[in-house]
Amino acid sequence: MDMISEPQSLPRGSRLDQSRHIGQKPVTLTSLGGTLRQRWRVIVGAVLLCSLAALAAAFLITPRYDAVARIRITPASQAPLDFETAKDQPLDQALVNTEIATIRSRDIARRVVLQTGLQHDVEFAGAQALAERRGGPRAAIETAHATEVATSGLLRQLSVAQQEKSYVLSIGVRSRDAAKAARLANAVAFAYIDSTADLQTSTATRQAQSGLSALQRLSAEAEGAATTVARYRSATGIVQGGAIGTINEQQVGPVSQQLAAAQAQAAALRSDVAAAERQIASGVSDAVSAVRSAPAITDLRRQRTEAERQRAQYAARYGPKFPALLQSNQQIEALDQQIRLEQTRIIEGLRSEARSADAKAADLNRQLAGLKQQIALNNQAAVRAESLQRKADAATAAYNRMAGTVQQAAQAQRSSEPQARVLERAVVLSRPTYPNRPAIGVAGVLLGLVLGVGAALVGEAVQSTVRSPEEVETMLGLRFVTAIPQLRGRRMVDASGRRCAPADTLRDAPVSAYSEAFRAIRNLVRSTGVKIIAIGSTLPSEGKTTSALSLARVMALSGDRVLLIDCDVRRAGLMRALGCAPEAGTIEVLTDAAVLDQVVQQDFIPGLDLLCVRTPTFTPTDLFDTGAMAALLDRARDGYDHIILDTPPLLGIADARTLATLADGVLVLIKYNATPLSAIDAALAGLEQDGAVVLGGVLTMVDPRSEAMGALYYSARYSRYYQQ
Repeated sequence: MDMISEPQSLPRGSRLDQSRHIGQKPVTLTSLGGTLRQRWRVIVGAVLLCSLAALAAAFLITPRYDAVARIRITPASQAPLDFETAKDQPLDQALVNTEIATIRSRDIARRVVLQTGLQHDVEFAGAQALAERRGGPRAAIETAHATEVATSGLLRQLSVAQQEKSYVLSIGVRSRDAAKAARLANAVAFAYIDSTADLQTSTATRQAQSGLSALQRLSAEAEGAATTVARYRSATGIVQGGAIGTINEQQVGPVSQQLAAAQAQAAALRSDVAAAERQIASGVSDAVSAVRSAPAITDLRRQRTEAERQRAQYAARYGPKFPALLQSNQQIEALDQQIRLEQTRIIEGLRSEARSADAKAADLNRQLAGLKQQIALNNQAAVRAESLQRKADAATAAYNRMAGTVQQAAQAQRSSEPQARVLERAVVLSRPTYPNRPAIGVAGVLLGLVLGVGAALVGEAVQSTVRSPEEVETMLGLRFVTAIPQLRGRRMVDASGRRCAPADTLRDAPVSAYSEAFRAIRNLVRSTGVKIIAIGSTLPSEGKTTSALSLARVMALSGDRVLLIDCDVRRAGLMRALGCAPEAGTIEVLTDAAVLDQVVQQDFIPGLDLLCVRTPTFTPTDLFDTGAMAALLDRARDGYDHIILDTPPLLGIADARTLATLADGVLVLIKYNATPLSAIDAALAGLEQDGAVVLGGVLTMVDPRSEAMGALYYSARYSRYYQQ
């Protein structure tokens, strides 16, 4: 038996771990495009359904007409009794919002209802209008109720909007009747204008009456305040505009500056003393700036440095008891004591300076307090006089403002000019503005597109099938071998123009992508040294028999001597694919009713022998596990380069797993975007349990436009050429 190099595959546990990460595949534009292309029917169906629903709703909705009247408002920023009138101020959005709320108020709407008789209109009053028309003892109650219902109906159909950032307002009313909509929009505009004029006149009248009484009271208050100021100045001898206590006030400034300087100096000295005391306590008094800069300290340290230099020379030349060395040590100790005494003297001087500065600051502080007390006593009379004068000035100013306000109120009372005017009346439209059927149609298309794409993406997220080489390797732990494209239409026509099976196209289209896929399988088989290949699939109808026949023919076209054995005795798929009727086949050879050399059939491709099943058979006898199949393969191994076994589906039929163990290797076929992952995983688990060698996974019936084909072969630019 030839040596077989077992293909690398993931362990069973690793495959399960990889399958758990199906939702973690990277999303690319290519994969997204492939998803949309795969599920285009869902997207088109959602678009058509939503578009039809939107158009149907648009034609079922009762048409409405929108009439718009435009007015310009001049809102009073303040009431006539305000003390100041703001003119030429920027746009006040709060005032505009107030006027909009006024137009949408229930009082304005009720006034329009009564003016136009909407309480009798069924569109706005509804059933209450019909009840009001019938009359009866409750006619008054019904009329009042119909008026309120119509008012609410008008408010629902009324819209008020500001045009950009301006004082121009658009008043819109929607109705089934275009003429009615225009009439109501104009009525609302004029009702608002009339209400502002009435409000302005009534307000001005009330303010003018109250202003006269207030003016008399303010006049008496102003006169009394002026008299009080004159009497107080006369009694205290204060001359208006004179200066009091100027000498004391002039002294306060210099004393305050001296006090601030003295306090700053005292604080600095206290800080230096505190720092010096901390440094002395820690034994580093040399860090004090006053100590470092003292000339005496500097000279002593110079002497000490010279003594240390001499001591170092003596120590280097002589012993420790050398007289000069001992004298140097004594000199250094004396210098250290002098330095410490000088440091103590300097630091004590710092303490004395700090105490002197504190005393100076305290004296200046007492002097400043005395000046302030004198100024307070001197200014008390002036402060009282100034307070009385301010009260008198305020009373006079209030009187003057009130006089101006009364004059404005009198003018407003005589004038009835409103605070708004009509810029544009509402006109009768010839076409309804609602519903906007084109917009609804476009919205339906967009909604359908969004729903369709969403459904496609959700379907992609929950899909449990295999559609790419990466999924074969990462989710199943198999080596990906190739992708076999699905042939349709003119690609399944032979040289004579007749429709044929996919395996029959290999002779007439030897360079197609379909042929190249099986050449890739042949290369894998040759590289691994496998001689007996079992072609297996998880479920029926995954292209197993067609793939086995196509692989056998490609090998034969390449010069190999090949035997294809149909082992699916329940279906006899190879017999149906070839359209032949053999007298004996696989079952007869295994039961010793026929000899292999006598029942094999030659294909139209030279070098390919076929062992078919004569007729679909179900037998309780285990044909492949009795030793007969192993003996058959041993006899055929010497006469053929490759033996291909067309096995039953791996799930549900035990013969497939038996044949997989008899073969040198198994190719697992996976139908593109069809075979469930759970089924493939169960089939692979059975093969691993039986110890079968899995060569790899092959995707069958792959969409030629899919990412699997583009990634495997060439770009989309050349795919059509290889599909000829």
